[in-house]
Amino acid sequence: MNDSPDAKTINSDEKSLKAIKRKSWFSFLWRWGMRAIGLVIAGILCFVAAAWILGNTPVNQGFQHADAKDGIDILVINNGVHVDLVLPIDEPTFRWIDRFYSTDFLVFEPQSRYAVFGWGNRQFYMETETWDDLKISNVFYAFAGLGETVVHVELCGDLFWSLERSRKIRLSPDQFKRLCEYLLSSFQKKSGDGSFIPIAKAHYRSRDAFYEGTGHYNLFRTCNVWAGSGLAKAGVRVGYWTLTPGFLFACLPEPPQESPN
Repeated sequence: MNDSPDAKTINSDEKSLKAIKRKSWFSFLWRWGMRAIGLVIAGILCFVAAAWILGNTPVNQGFQHADAKDGIDILVINNGVHVDLVLPIDEPTFRWIDRFYSTDFLVFEPQSRYAVFGWGNRQFYMETETWDDLKISNVFYAFAGLGETVVHVELCGDLFWSLERSRKIRLSPDQFKRLCEYLLSSFQKKSGDGSFIPIAKAHYRSRDAFYEGTGHYNLFRTCNVWAGSGLAKAGVRVGYWTLTPGFLFACLPEPPQESPN
């Protein structure tokens, strides 16, 4: 039997109702999807704005380099993505050389004069020596705050203060000690003798070592924030929130003027 006119009308009404419902759901998803995208974009813009403002707003505005006679020179090195702090290791104020063991390194040179310190997410840091080693998965892993942290230390015999993308800072003995104490707190220590905990077979080169670190790396506390916080504790003029090397260097003082011989 053929459908009656009334049955055809009912079927047509049902199809129209389903179409309206589909259109309504599509409009709902589109509307909320665009709102979500807008919130994400707004969040990113706020994050960037906060980083720019705080990175260019200095703490310790009255910082002055210590006198050449009593001051201790350190170096801040920028490789474009990561900042390292370079400190002398045989200063009487704080002898780093007594904290390291020859077995921590593949090659230990007793004549080493400086140590290059860096801190970061364990997986990202240990697997990313150069840009060619960069993995997006490690970036997201680190920014999400997952995993442990490490301290990277490389010993060197001497430094040229004119290295590109670096800044020489001259600290007083008290400022140097405060910076060293900050770096010291970044190392995990053995419960017995308080020595550092080296990570076996973890090296970039022959004269470097990785140690178990403290603290948590994430999008808001990067290796550059770590370095900036240490400089701030030492009394150096630096931005409030040094998310990138550029923001860290933005407020650093110019190198000390060397007096003519």
